[in-house]
Amino acid sequence: MTGDIRQTVISGVPYVVTSVADGTPATLDAFLDDAEFTIALKDEHHLVRGHGRGLDDKVVFYEKDRLGGKDVRVWHVTVDDSGTVKAEAVAAF
Repeated sequence: MTGDIRQTVISGVPYVVTSVADGTPATLDAFLDDAEFTIALKDEHHLVRGHGRGLDDKVVFYEKDRLGGKDVRVWHVTVDDSGTVKAEAVAAF
């Protein structure tokens, strides 16, 4: 039997968003409604699919096991002062 060797997503750690479904992330608009994006996780990338809604200066993004499916985790997606888009898993449902 083989184990799952995927990297673990750690809550409270901001991960750099490397791409969105339509290219390179530039604004938070790319994360609204049904969307998907990829984050850098050490030596691999992690695909996040789900639904986002705007809240103040961030997007609250509900990761799903498939679009329209069960919740996996909640992310806060933000843009820092340098323009880098980051996603942070949070303990909030």
